[in-house]
Amino acid sequence: MPYEGGELSSLSLAIGATVLLLWCALWALRRARPTAASWSGRDCAVVRSLSLGPRERLVVVRIGTKHLVIGVGSAAISLLCELDEPLSPSAPASSKFSEAFRKAARRWHGG
Repeated sequence: MPYEGGELSSLSLAIGATVLLLWCALWALRRARPTAASWSGRDCAVVRSLSLGPRERLVVVRIGTKHLVIGVGSAAISLLCELDEPLSPSAPASSKFSEAFRKAARRWHGG
């Protein structure tokens, strides 16, 4: 037999300590990792969203002080433009959003 009783117990103890150390390190990494919940929505938020089709959507996202118009499709996400004037979060979505989008689309098309 290649291992005697004392060597086998010390080997088992070393393997057990290594597994315990790795488990503790993994637990600490999970606890230290920043999550989306820690942002609490202050830095980034969806201001408006408009469905254009079954898989297409137009979204206005606030990142810091900037408002970005983003096109979301089934295969890609594209930045369409940055709004000159930010949308207010309490404004009715139908009138002000469509007006701001028309303004941004005219500017994007060069008109």
